[in-house]
Amino acid sequence: MISSLLLPLLMQSATPYGSPIDPVLRPSEAKPESPVNPPPRKLKSPEDIRFDQCLEQAADDPDNGLLAANRWQIEGGGFLARNCLGFAYAELQDWTKAIPEFVQSAEGAEAAADDRGAIFWSQAGNAALANGKYADALKYLGSALEQDTLDQLLEGEVHLDMARVFVALDRYDEAKQQFALVHELVPEDPLGWLLSATLARRMGDLALAKSDIAEAAKRAFADPAIALEAGNIAYEAGDMVNARSNWEQAIKFGPESPSANAATRYLAQLGTTVEE
Repeated sequence: MISSLLLPLLMQSATPYGSPIDPVLRPSEAKPESPVNPPPRKLKSPEDIRFDQCLEQAADDPDNGLLAANRWQIEGGGFLARNCLGFAYAELQDWTKAIPEFVQSAEGAEAAADDRGAIFWSQAGNAALANGKYADALKYLGSALEQDTLDQLLEGEVHLDMARVFVALDRYDEAKQQFALVHELVPEDPLGWLLSATLARRMGDLALAKSDIAEAAKRAFADPAIALEAGNIAYEAGDMVNARSNWEQAIKFGPESPSANAATRYLAQLGTTVEE
């Protein structure tokens, strides 16, 4: 007989739903160019070069990045300086200060007809999600999509953040719709499959959960979070053998990870709650 002692743990998020939000997108990063027909190289303006340098400094040393961005802002750096400032705050996980900088940089980019405005809105949405400001996150992420300038990869990431917001708001049907878009736009992203598998388990759709976690494992076989969730799904299905096996894999794949810590707790309880 299986005890219900494990159920409260498994009903909680054991996946990146409860993990730190992904670092905000770096607007100067481009997708790799095709080696067959690369687009003609475009010379960067002095402002773009300084923007790249500011972002690099903010990533390497956020405190000095704040100083550099503020100095640039005083010198008239405009929306690019504001975005760098927001990025530095985000690197410090100071979301309250990062959000308004991203918003103002997005508004400035729009006013200047700069296509990076969509990315800046997505950064604002990502930061608002990290800060638990879900209504604002939906608003900003929606603004990013409205620009219709994101490439397929970034559009998929925006839908992934929207799915996370809907999960946080317990609006599971809407989250499921967002995950469908994520799978269509970025089918090779294992995180999208992992999180949709977790959502399916929460919604009681174990067939879909098993299918989605299998897709995640195809793309990131040795990810401890994926192994942990595979064990959670197996447990929910009453398959103690695979639950144990996957939780053991989670520990093996990432011994120091939060997923391994959760798997260790589950295995400890499993040993005392399953009658041989």
